[in-house]
Parts: sequence; structure tokens; C-alpha cells
Amino acid sequence: MALKAFLSVVVLLLISSTTESAMSSKPPKRPLVMAHRGSSGVLPENTIEAFERAISDGADVLECDVTLSMDLVPICLHEELLQVTTDVANRAEFQDRYGSITVLVDGSPVSK
Repeated sequence: MALKAFLSVVVLLLISSTTESAMSSKPPKRPLVMAHRGSSGVLPENTIEAFERAISDGADVLECDVTLSMDLVPICLHEELLQVTTDVANRAEFQDRYGSITVLVDGSPVSK
């Protein structure tokens, strides 16, 4: 549900920015501010809090990385492996799932 709300905000921001630009023949008064993965210099990137902070700080566009989980649910995540950005490798309940895996990067297998 949070992802659906987030994506709605992104679409509204994009439509608003595009409509304003199309209606005006004058150059913009200021540069377009893009928030790369939200306000990632202040808060963890690709989180609702980082996106909300970027909006409150005046970002015109939010950039996020969307990937599909194994059950095909879209999630905001830059890294393809959870152990890069979470503590999943240290959690006992996930030890049976943690290990070397092979992913496809640009069509070529890469072991992690």
C-alpha cells in the first residue's frame, strides 16, 4: 500500500512539472531539482522518509530504483542483494537462505 501511495506521488510530481513546463514558453526561473533516491544525504536512500524529506525540501522530481522481488512485487531497492543494505546476513532466521548466489547482470551470470 505504501508503494502504491509513493508511486502516486511520483506520478503527480512528474505530471505537475511537465504540465507547468509545457504551458510556459519562458525558461524556468531556477534549475530543476532532482532528488536522487530521495534525500539520501540525510536519510537512508529509497525510503518513504527520504522521499518525503526531499519533497519538503523542494525537490521537483524524485528518482528511485525499482526492482522486482522473487514474488514479482515491485520494491524500491538499488542493490540486487539484501545483504548489501540490511542485516539479513546476521539474522539467524535467514541463515538457511544466505549463501553464494548467482545473478544475471546484463545477461551474464555473476556469483555473489
